[in-house]
Amino acid sequence: MTISQIEIRNIKGISHECFKVQLKAYKPNLLVAPNGFGKSSVATAFSSMNTQRMDLADKDHHKEDLKLEPELSITVDTNKLTADKTKNEIRKQFDVLVVNSGLTPKAKKHFKGAVSSTIEVKPITICKIPAKAEFPYKPTDAKTSFGQNGKILTNISELLKDSRLLDAIQGVDLSKFTQVRIQTAAQAIVDKVNQQNGSAAVISQWILDNCIQELRAVTILNSISERLVQYGAVDSEIEGFFAAYQIASIHAPDPKAFSAATDWLYYETVKTHYQDLLTNFKSSTWQWAKVEETKKKKELVINFPKAHQLSNGQRDIITLVVQLHKTLYEGSKKPLILVIDEVFDYLDDANLVAFQYYVTSVIEEYKTRNQVIYPIILTHLDPGVFFDFCFNKHKIQINYLLSKPIGKSKDILRLVEFRDSDQYADAVRPVRDFLDKHWFHFHPDAHGIADEWPNFLRNEWKSSDSFKGYVNDELERYLNEKNYDSIAVCFAVRIAIEHQVYSRLTDTDAKEKFIAEHGTANKLEVASSVGVDIPESYFLLGLIYNTNLHWNQGRDYVSPLVSKLNHPTIRQLIVNVASEAENQGNPS
Repeated sequence: MTISQIEIRNIKGISHECFKVQLKAYKPNLLVAPNGFGKSSVATAFSSMNTQRMDLADKDHHKEDLKLEPELSITVDTNKLTADKTKNEIRKQFDVLVVNSGLTPKAKKHFKGAVSSTIEVKPITICKIPAKAEFPYKPTDAKTSFGQNGKILTNISELLKDSRLLDAIQGVDLSKFTQVRIQTAAQAIVDKVNQQNGSAAVISQWILDNCIQELRAVTILNSISERLVQYGAVDSEIEGFFAAYQIASIHAPDPKAFSAATDWLYYETVKTHYQDLLTNFKSSTWQWAKVEETKKKKELVINFPKAHQLSNGQRDIITLVVQLHKTLYEGSKKPLILVIDEVFDYLDDANLVAFQYYVTSVIEEYKTRNQVIYPIILTHLDPGVFFDFCFNKHKIQINYLLSKPIGKSKDILRLVEFRDSDQYADAVRPVRDFLDKHWFHFHPDAHGIADEWPNFLRNEWKSSDSFKGYVNDELERYLNEKNYDSIAVCFAVRIAIEHQVYSRLTDTDAKEKFIAEHGTANKLEVASSVGVDIPESYFLLGLIYNTNLHWNQGRDYVSPLVSKLNHPTIRQLIVNVASEAENQGNPS
C-alpha cells in the first residue's frame, strides 16, 4: 500500500492543506519543508488521534478557534480515511506513533510567590510493571515426575530466566499440549525412554537412532525445540525436545501462573534492554538518563536530567532511540505509521549516523516480523545531508510538502539536459563553452547560436540576451510571489551577483581571469584576491546559485530549490541583490 495524500484542516498553523506524497512501507519517507511551513502541524495531527476520534488540545486548534473543526485524512491507494471529532477511520487500519524531542517547560513556585522555570525532558513511559512471578519449577520434581530415566532432562532453571524462552514459545499455543492425542504421543515417547538403560548420553543416542521421527511428530514440542536450537539456548535437538517437554509440563497445570511468569520475564528483559541501550550512549557526562521504576504508578520509565545537563545532541539521540525501541517492544498488529518529528536539529555527524542506523534497524526488524511500518521523517534539512551518511539514496523516499511551480522549469531543464546528456554529446560539443560562459553565467558580451541550436529548445533562447531576459523576468515573478520558474531564478541570482562583482573590478587582467574562471564561488575568490569587498550575502546565496544543475535523468531539481527559495531570509537576501542590480542599472 502507498499513502498518496495527507489532508489537514484547522490544526495549528494549517487552515487547509492537501499534500501529494508517496509514502512507502519499509522506506525512510522524508517530508521536507522549511521551518515555519507547518511540519509541526502534521505531527500534531497524527499525535492527536485516539482510537475513536480526533482529540485535539484547545491550543492546537487553528487560530485557537474551537469552532474550527479539526480533520486529518490520508489516502491509501485510492481509499480515503478520515479522522475528525466524530470518527477515526485511520486508526481502524493503522497504528500511529509520533516521536519528538520531549522538551517541556516546568514552572516552580518559590517563597513569597516567586516563580522560575526550567526546561526539562519529559520522562518516557516504557510499560507497566507486572506483579513479580516465577515459574513453578524444581529440577528434582521434574525428573521424578518423568520416571526412572529422568536424568535425560536437563535443568532448565536458567532457560526460564532467559529472553530466548520468550522467542521460542512466541505464537505457540501451549494449551494444546493437554489434548489427548498429543498427550498420548508424548507419553509413548516417555515410556520408551524409561525402558532404556545406561547413562544420559547413551539414552540420548538411543533416542536419536530409534525415535527421532516420533519426537518430530509432536509438532508443538518440535516447534519449540527447533527455536531453542536455532537461538543457541540448547546444544542438541534431543535436549531441545525435552526442554520443550518440561516447559509444556509447567504450563499444563496452571496456565495463569505460567502467563504471569512469562509477563515478568518479558518485563525483566525489557528493563535490561533499556539499561544496556542507555549504557551504550553513556559518555563522561556526570548526569545521564536512567531506567527507573515508579512506585506510585508502577511503571518503568526513562527519566532524563534537566535539559542543561545534557547536550542537545545527546538529548535528541537518546529520546529518539528510546522511542524507536519502544515501537519494537509494544509491537503492532496493524500497519504502523511512525512519525519522527524533527528530532535531529542538534545532531552532529556521528549522531546522524546513529539515528539512521536505528531507523533502518527498526525497519528491518518489522520486515523480519512480517509487520508493516511506514517511517515518516519530518525535516527541514536538505535530503543530501542524509545521502552523505548511511541512508541508501535508492531506498529513501523524498517528499516536498511545499507545492512547487508545475511545468515552469520544463524548457530550461531541457537546456540543461542538452548541455550535459550523453545523447547530445556530438551536438553540444561545439557550443558547450558558449552556453556555460554566456547563458549560465555573467559575461559582458552577448552571444548568439544559429545553426547549432537544436529545434527542441526554445528558439528565442538562441540569443544569450534573450535567455537572460527570461530568467530576470522569472526572478521578478518570484519576488512578486507569482508562479515562477525556480531554475530560472537560480540562474538570475547567479548572473546578478557575478555582474555586481565584475563591475567592481578595475583591473583588466582581473576581469579576464574572472570571466575565464569556472563556477561562481571561484569567480568570487578571484575578485576577493585583488581586494574587492564582497558582501557576505553573496556567499550565503551560494545555497541558491551553487545548486547542482548538471543533468541526471529522473532527478527532481525543482522541489529542493523551491523549498530553499520559500525561506523568508533567503527571499530577503535575493530582494537585496535584485535591488542592487536595479540601482546599478544592470543589463538583462
